[in-house]
Amino acid sequence: MRIVLPFLLVLGVVTNAAAASKACSPVPGAGQIWSKAGLRWVLIGELHGSNETPAAFHDLVCDAIAHGKHVTVALERPSSEQAALDDVLTAKDLAKSQESLLQLPGWKEVMDGRASQAMLRLLVSLRELRSLQPDLKVVAFDAPYKGTAAAREEAMGNALRSLGTARAQDLVLVLTGNLHAMQAPQFGYDLAAMYLPQKEILSLEVTDSGGESWTDSREQGCGPSKGGVGNRDASKPYGIFLDSGLAPFGKVNGVLSLGVPLTPSAPAAGEPSPLPACRKQFLSRHQAISKSP
Repeated sequence: MRIVLPFLLVLGVVTNAAAASKACSPVPGAGQIWSKAGLRWVLIGELHGSNETPAAFHDLVCDAIAHGKHVTVALERPSSEQAALDDVLTAKDLAKSQESLLQLPGWKEVMDGRASQAMLRLLVSLRELRSLQPDLKVVAFDAPYKGTAAAREEAMGNALRSLGTARAQDLVLVLTGNLHAMQAPQFGYDLAAMYLPQKEILSLEVTDSGGESWTDSREQGCGPSKGGVGNRDASKPYGIFLDSGLAPFGKVNGVLSLGVPLTPSAPAAGEPSPLPACRKQFLSRHQAISKSP
């Protein structure tokens, strides 16, 4: 029995990986990540509010499982949502668990693209990946903090680092805003990625060919905004390129090039009533533009 049990465990991993390889859309260039010894965290830094990045992130998670990795997913969601996220992944009544999730403040009130329809689709698609890795865990790592942007970065970084202990055998795949994934200070303070063991992380900046994403900015308010992150080499197709010189901003290890323009993904819970100030600003500004000669 002591011999058969480990064999069955290995056989289960191989079988799941084989099933994943058939179900997944491979991410070109991802193999060079999965082959890195000692890698514990892979941070994907995005511009919030697109359809394309959450879909690509799903493919990356699936690709990792297909290559035999045991994965934990970490999303830039408030840690207070953890129970609701668990329900979306595991509850028998998916519709009811989604409805409960969308009633939370982070989905009803936040208009910066993090609570988009595409993000909700990502959660449902991760639920489906549990057929390949039954204990796949999605962790909300936007931890409580005391007031400042620097304190938030530290709290997020420490929350990610704690996964290194709690999920000691896992590769942690992180989807977060591109600022948090950078490995050098910005605005005078350390960023979340910098609180992780630097020899055990890899950060990728998501690049694109322009287009629009649903964002919240001081200048335009919250809504579809033109212009993505861009790419220093516009000829790069979809895939992962471990060349830090390709990243338009900050210090990272390379890019996840989408190779296409972004399209905006609206809030999954719809627009709140009454409208928040940022949405009123966006609508007012764009109505004025549409009326101009």
